[in-house]
Amino acid sequence: MVRAASRAPGRTPAIDSVPPARRRRRGALTATTTLTPDYERVVGRVVDALGVARVGLVGLSLGGYYAARTAALEPRVAAVATVSGPFRLDWAELPPPVRDIMTERAGGVDAARAFARPVDLAGLTPRITAPLLVVDGGRDVIPGVTNGEPLARLAPHGTHLSVPHGDHLLGNARGDWLFPLADHIAHALTGAAG
Repeated sequence: MVRAASRAPGRTPAIDSVPPARRRRRGALTATTTLTPDYERVVGRVVDALGVARVGLVGLSLGGYYAARTAALEPRVAAVATVSGPFRLDWAELPPPVRDIMTERAGGVDAARAFARPVDLAGLTPRITAPLLVVDGGRDVIPGVTNGEPLARLAPHGTHLSVPHGDHLLGNARGDWLFPLADHIAHALTGAAG
């Protein structure tokens, strides 16, 4: 959502009302928002507000699913990259800590199951026309999560970068993927050699 409101500099009322411990634990907006699969609507509003014809997206973890889904459904996405993003989720196989986070974020276990059920990019992947870079860590193994290799393989312009020693979000291997990702986005948006 994009909105402009008059407020004191540096203050965000919805976020300021969230206890600091909860903001640190899962991000500032977790207390005031719930999971929704149709994030392309949010991105579309942001692109409208920016008044630009083309954008690039980078999504990490579940944000990778959102970025890929948005690239399939929002024609103004001209470049996309995912980092440790799921291609598919299987609720029954997800470990309890992941289910707990999703349950909290979705507003209950039934809502979390309903959210996870359609998290499957198989049907949308062929619609991703933008250049796509999928980055996965070889040590990023979460039961119930199909990592991004099928996304890169099935996308018309997909590339898979596997970092064998990388963990979830590849924080232990930034030098092995961050610069190639930046070059991918820059090249796709500007046409400049990376």
